[in-house]
Amino acid sequence: MKLDWRDLITWDWPLAGLLTIALLLDGAAASEVGHYDGRWELPGFLAVCALALLASRWPVVAGVGVVVVLLAGSVVLRLAGVTVPSAAGGLGAAEVAAVLAVIVAVVRRLSRSTAAGLVVLLLLSCLVVGVLRPEHPAAPQDLGWSGILPVVAVLAGWYLRTRDARHAREMRAVTVAAQLRERVALARELHDVVAHHIGGMVVQAQAAQAVAVPDPGAPARVLPVIERAGEGALSAMQRMVAMLQDVGGEPASPTTDLLADLRAATVTPAGATEVRLAVELAEPVPAAVATTVLRLVQESVTNARRYAVGAREITATVRSADGTVRVQVRDDGRHTDRPSRSGGGGYGLVGMRERVHLLGGRFEAGRVAGAGWQVLADVPLRAE
Repeated sequence: MKLDWRDLITWDWPLAGLLTIALLLDGAAASEVGHYDGRWELPGFLAVCALALLASRWPVVAGVGVVVVLLAGSVVLRLAGVTVPSAAGGLGAAEVAAVLAVIVAVVRRLSRSTAAGLVVLLLLSCLVVGVLRPEHPAAPQDLGWSGILPVVAVLAGWYLRTRDARHAREMRAVTVAAQLRERVALARELHDVVAHHIGGMVVQAQAAQAVAVPDPGAPARVLPVIERAGEGALSAMQRMVAMLQDVGGEPASPTTDLLADLRAATVTPAGATEVRLAVELAEPVPAAVATTVLRLVQESVTNARRYAVGAREITATVRSADGTVRVQVRDDGRHTDRPSRSGGGGYGLVGMRERVHLLGGRFEAGRVAGAGWQVLADVPLRAE
């Protein structure tokens, strides 16, 4: 997993603050010790604190790393005869805070068996540290915190683990619901804009067979094929609509003029971010594809205006070439994280992706270099 320093600053600052306070406490305790040389203890303290900050992303690496640092540092301190003012079990305050943070992350992120093994390894290493390190004469009496604190850390990690699992279930349920709603909307739109054309084709083919006089052999050979194809397509579409149909709000129906619809969808209200629209359609766009293109532009522009902080301009481009319509909507703002609850947006990306994939296309969305957000979709003009 790639390390995101912005996430470190945003989400791990409480832990960083706790570790900083613990380091200050260690410094205050050490300042009361005569002939104290912090060069022996400080590197180990800083190392375990750094590993604790990385534990939420790499719990296995952090857990094993803390064990190695604690044991190696204790051996060095033992050989040098250096004592460390102990907060609990021979560990300094920063080491205690780091070990507890790693235990929380391990229990929260890893499987039960892996988490149990790493927690036991961490606790055993703490016991060995208490034996290896020379006891400081001013060390406070252990009042049982060495046994209580690890239990508290395990319980905290388990609580966060169950909370994450519940949130993941809610996210999956909302995502599935968004996909189903988009499938229903697409099925209804396909039925509205295509089914009646297929029905008309069937009627015309039947009429042609009844009235054709010149070259009676040609209609007899061609029109039955058209009729069977139209009836088959109509039956397949009816089955799809019946399978996907659900109760819900009816989306606004587009017109037959895609360019006019796109211009209407990108009109800039007073005070809103301006949208620059560029449309180059080299070939006719089928109704089903035009509906998807319109929905992509509408949702992307809405998202950009809602989430692009400080955006000066939104660019929407629709081009057709080589049997594909490419839709690109891009802004130049700073994007906040997408909302994670239904009702506040955020799942429009799920719906857009679902629409494009159902038509056999390709969909991408994400931040772009520098600043801004881009939605990019390639929709085939003809179904494969």
